[in-house]
Amino acid sequence: MELLKAIKNFFNNLGKITIRDNYAVYRIRSKNELLVIIEHFNKYPLYTSKMINFAYFCKILDLINSKVHTNINGFLKLVSLINKLNKPISSSILNNLSILGILPNVEFESPILNKNPNLNPFWISGFITGEGSFTYFTRSRKNSKGKIIKDYTLVMEVSQNSKDWFILTSIQNYFQVGKIYNETRGITKFRIVVKDEIINKLILHFINYPLEGGKVLQYSILINIVNILVIEPIKTLERDNKVYDLIKKLSNL
Repeated sequence: MELLKAIKNFFNNLGKITIRDNYAVYRIRSKNELLVIIEHFNKYPLYTSKMINFAYFCKILDLINSKVHTNINGFLKLVSLINKLNKPISSSILNNLSILGILPNVEFESPILNKNPNLNPFWISGFITGEGSFTYFTRSRKNSKGKIIKDYTLVMEVSQNSKDWFILTSIQNYFQVGKIYNETRGITKFRIVVKDEIINKLILHFINYPLEGGKVLQYSILINIVNILVIEPIKTLERDNKVYDLIKKLSNL
């Protein structure tokens, strides 16, 4: 919520923040106010495939301002472009619109993505704030006495649609550590899991380029766990209980 307020203040209080249950959304709907957002992203371009969605969005707004939708052909042209945004129109609505005619296949020259961007460190922190998570993996094993022991691996993870794999590669190149994993559901993930890499790369980065918003809570717990592991390198019941209590807090965020 505080992060959305900061974004709203950055854009001179444009738009509205609405809250439903535990979910907050920042929206700008006024055409004049949207021009301010467009000007911002023209000055500071998007890196991922959202850049292409943004290009379609700008084209749609231009057509609306030109009032092309006031006739059937122009309206169908507009619907065709809207259907190419990141959230396509439902099939039921498209079926209802079919009485007006066949949707034309509208194409225009979309921007070419830079698949090897030189990422600003502040941008990386902002991207992790929005797309990343600080979590853990659990592995159970038997010790020499046959007792079940749980091991916890700390994880910083950033997920993207696999079509945006290149942005994760650029982040990996920046940190010079971590691994990229391709999953079966069209999702690619970048992870840093090695304790020394978290200490020497990740923590050092966030000291200089801090996180914002709710991710700070996740990150602060991760820092506390790392501190315990550094101060108490030998595995003991007392140490494990401290780590477990923090892991429970991390699970609840």
